[in-house]
Amino acid sequence: VPSRYEPFGIAVLEAWACGKPVVVTKAGGPHEIVLHGKDGLKVNAEASNIAWGLREVLNNRQRGNRMGKRGLERCKEFSWDVICARTEAVYRELFSAEEGVLSRVGAGREGTERRA
Repeated sequence: VPSRYEPFGIAVLEAWACGKPVVVTKAGGPHEIVLHGKDGLKVNAEASNIAWGLREVLNNRQRGNRMGKRGLERCKEFSWDVICARTEAVYRELFSAEEGVLSRVGAGREGTERRA
């Protein structure tokens, strides 16, 4: 994904879903999800570095196929079911923490109500 700025990397997930290795630049979001040498390659955003990454994947098909297979497995981490479950877990954690804070604050106020 030769991009100067890519917030997440849908193109990476699309490639992985097809079992393909990826070459991403170290800008934006894709470099945060790609594991260099495992499911893709990370390169600097210069044309010569991008060309090197593409040559690496194309000249060594066996390595490229291995990275593509690993990418296909990693792609499952970003399914809507998984994302939904992770988001729900964050909300549950926040709400339980908030309830704990509110109950402690409420406990300290017992008997302190203003009476007219």
